[in-house]
Amino acid sequence: QVFIENLRQYRTLSITATRTALDILDYFRNNETISDSESWTLFEVINEYGLERPIRDWEYVATVIGNWEPNKQNALVLKKYINRNCLTLEGFKNAVPPMFGSLHLEVKKNKWQKRHFFIRDGTVYHCKDAKGNNETLLCSLASFDVYTFTKTVRKSPTKFIFALKSQDKVAMFENPDDYIRYLCADHLDKMKDWVLSLRAAKVIFIK
Repeated sequence: QVFIENLRQYRTLSITATRTALDILDYFRNNETISDSESWTLFEVINEYGLERPIRDWEYVATVIGNWEPNKQNALVLKKYINRNCLTLEGFKNAVPPMFGSLHLEVKKNKWQKRHFFIRDGTVYHCKDAKGNNETLLCSLASFDVYTFTKTVRKSPTKFIFALKSQDKVAMFENPDDYIRYLCADHLDKMKDWVLSLRAAKVIFIK
């Protein structure tokens, strides 16, 4: 099932191992379920955590679904996305460069610390300040991806919160808290830049 704009209207189609997000968009355009607007995007929605992310054009949708935890009410949703261009291979030529700067990190539930973050070689690090001493690895984008929130599910220093979620199963983690790392920015524009930068930085692993 693929939902159209919300969780009330859906269409059913077969998702084979080689069917990409772009294939599904083209399928629904061709049967006039959606318009020719270039902004239509296929999202994965992780309802358990209130998270979503747009699926890149070339990603295999069966692989995305295969990463979901069993028996959870996750969904594929078609909706319009203003930053649609960043999901195309062509769009990554103009991608936001690797970011660096201060973000709030949830170190344990509802406890946050302000840390200096940077991206290097597809890996996210943080340290106490901009000097970069004693850097700590947060996660590798080889196995994590960036998500935004569909609803407020936790307390945070600001409302500009986003997450890095593993693409492996939660059972792979000795500490389940490492399955999703929560971050928040001081301003909306800063959050958007980080999300786009992290999304671009992952591309080296999934082209």
